[in-house]
Amino acid sequence: MKDLNWRLLLLGGLLCAVAAAATPYVTLKLGQSVDLTIGGMFLAAYVLGKRMKGQELAIELNIIQAMIGLVSAIAFMVVILSAFFYIQNVFGRNIGFNLTTWQMFLWLLVSANLGVFMGIFPRSSILKDHSLPWPASKATLAVAQTLTDPKATAVTKTKRDVLMVSTGAAGFLTFLRDGLGVLSPIVGSPALNIALGPEFAAFGIGMLVPLSVGLSGLLGTWLVSAFGETVAKYSALSGVAQENFGNCLSTLNSVGGLDGAPKAVAMGFLNTTCGKAGEFVGASSHFKYVVQWMMWPATAMMIAAALTSVIIPIVLHFLHKDKVKFEKHEFKSLADEEIPLWWTVTGIAVSVTLLVWMTSTWFDMPWQQVLLAVAIQPILIIAGLRVLGITGSGPVSLMANATQFLFGLIWPAHIRSNLTAAYVSANPQATSENVVPSFWVAQRLGGKFKTLILAQLMVIPIGAILTPFMFNMLERTYGIGLNPGQLAAPTGLKIATLAIVMEKGLSFLPHGALQASVIAIFIGVFFELLLAFKKTNEKGHEESRFWMVPIPAALGFALILPGSLNIGIAIGSVISAAWRQFSPGEGGTFDNYAAPLASGLVAGEAMVGSILMPSLAVAMQFIIR
Repeated sequence: MKDLNWRLLLLGGLLCAVAAAATPYVTLKLGQSVDLTIGGMFLAAYVLGKRMKGQELAIELNIIQAMIGLVSAIAFMVVILSAFFYIQNVFGRNIGFNLTTWQMFLWLLVSANLGVFMGIFPRSSILKDHSLPWPASKATLAVAQTLTDPKATAVTKTKRDVLMVSTGAAGFLTFLRDGLGVLSPIVGSPALNIALGPEFAAFGIGMLVPLSVGLSGLLGTWLVSAFGETVAKYSALSGVAQENFGNCLSTLNSVGGLDGAPKAVAMGFLNTTCGKAGEFVGASSHFKYVVQWMMWPATAMMIAAALTSVIIPIVLHFLHKDKVKFEKHEFKSLADEEIPLWWTVTGIAVSVTLLVWMTSTWFDMPWQQVLLAVAIQPILIIAGLRVLGITGSGPVSLMANATQFLFGLIWPAHIRSNLTAAYVSANPQATSENVVPSFWVAQRLGGKFKTLILAQLMVIPIGAILTPFMFNMLERTYGIGLNPGQLAAPTGLKIATLAIVMEKGLSFLPHGALQASVIAIFIGVFFELLLAFKKTNEKGHEESRFWMVPIPAALGFALILPGSLNIGIAIGSVISAAWRQFSPGEGGTFDNYAAPLASGLVAGEAMVGSILMPSLAVAMQFIIR
C-alpha cells in the first residue's frame, strides 16, 4: 500500500519502541498512562514533512499516532503484571503465576490482536452517531491540521523545540537525581514518604490536568499526613484476634517510650501475639502499612466514582440528545472505509481460539471461564467506546474491575482466575479503544481504514515484547511495592486488592477499613454528582458549578501514591493554572507551549528512568560479574 511506505514503517516502529519502553515506567510510578502520540506526531512531522506536505502528510501523521497509541495501550498492561506481582510478592500469596517472557509476549500479542479486530465490528454504528463529541480525537485532528498547515510553520517549529529541550533537560536532571544522587528531596515525613523533590514526570502530569486534580491529590496527602500513623498501626495488626486487638494496639502505642526490660517484654508480646506489630516498630518507613489500609477506601471511592462518572454523561447524553449539536448530515467522509469482513471474522476466530488455549493451558483455568471473559468483551468494548467518545477517556481499568466483580461472584475462591479475567478484559479493551478514534480522524483527513488496521497490527509485536521485558527491568532496577524508592503501581494495587476482596470476603479487611470504605463509596458518588452540575462561564465554556469539590479519582489515587508524587502533580497544576491566568485565550504562550513543555518533562524522565537507568544497572551487574 502506498501509505505504508518504508519510511513511515521505520519511523513509526522507532517511535513505538520508545513509547512501549517509556509507558511502563510512567504507568507503574503514577498509576496512569500518558499520551505520547502528540509528541510522536511533532517528531514525525519534522521527519516526514521534508518529503510531503498537506493532506498526504496529515494522513501519515494519523497512521503514526494510531501506531503509537496501540503500543502504549499494550504497555499499559504492566498494571496487570504488577497486580500479579503484588499478590505473589507483597501479599505473599503463591498463585502459580510464573509465565516466561516469551509466554507473556504471545499472551499480549494474541489478546491485542483480538482487541483490534473486535474494535472493527462496532465502527459503523459508533461513527454514524454524530452526536458523540470525541474530544480526544478532535485534539488529534487539530494537531494534524496544525502540523500540516503552511501558515503555522513558525509556531510549530517553536513547539517542537520546546518539546525537545524540555525532554533533554528533564532526562539530564533525572540522571543527576537517580544516577548520581545529587538532587535530594526535602523530606517532610520519612515514615510516611512525604517529601518535596524533583519529580519531573509528576510536574508534567500536573501541568496537563486541571488545578482541581492537583489540589485533590494534595488533600489526599494531607489525609495521609494526619491519619497515616494511626491506620498504619491498624494495618500492622491485621489478622489479630479481636480479644487481643485492644491490648496489642495499646502496647504498640506505648512501646516507643519504653526501654530496657519493659521494652523487651512488650516486643515479645507484639511479636508473638500481634501480627506484624513487631516488624512495624522496627521499620523506618510505615508507608506500606498506610497503603495496605488506605487502599480499601481508596479503591471503593475510585470504583464508585468511576461508575458514577460513566453513567452520568451517558444518561445526560440520551436525555438531552435532541439538544445536541449534530454534525451536518451532509458530512462526507474523506476516507476509504472498506474493511473486508473476512479480516474481522478470521481475526476474531483465530485470536479467541489461541487465547482460550493459552490461558486455559498456562493458568490451568477452565476453558468455560476463559470463554466467558472473552464473550462479555463485545458489550464492554461498545460501552467503553461510547464512554471514550463522550468523555475522551476510556474506562479500561473500570471494565477490568467489572470483569473481576462478575468472576468474583461466580467463582469467589479463584484469585488467579480473577486476575486473569481482568487481563483478558483489559488488553482487548485498551487496544480496541485505539481503533475507532483513528477511523474518526481518517474520515476528516483522508486515508484508508485498511491501512490503519494493518499499521496497528504490524506494531503489536513491538508492544508485546517490550512490555514484559521493561516490566522485568523496572522491577529489578526499582522494585515494585510500597517501600521508599519503589514503583508503587497504584492501578495494579487496586486490581490486586479487588481480587483479594472477591476471594476472602469483607472480613479480610483491616480494622476500620470496611467502615471507611462504605463512607468512601458515598463520598465518591456524592462528589461526582456535584461535579456533574455544569454552568457556562463568560467565555462560553462549560465548568462545574461546584469547582471546589475534590475529584474523587484523584483523591483516591492520592491515598495510595507516595506523597512526593502528589505534591509534584499539585505543583505542576498550580504552575499551569497561573500560566493560563497570565496568558489566556487561543494563541497565547500557554495555549502554544504548555502541552509540549509538560510532555517533554514526562518523556524525559520516562526515557531515562525506564531505558537508561535500567540499562546502566544491567551493565554494572555484567561488569561486576
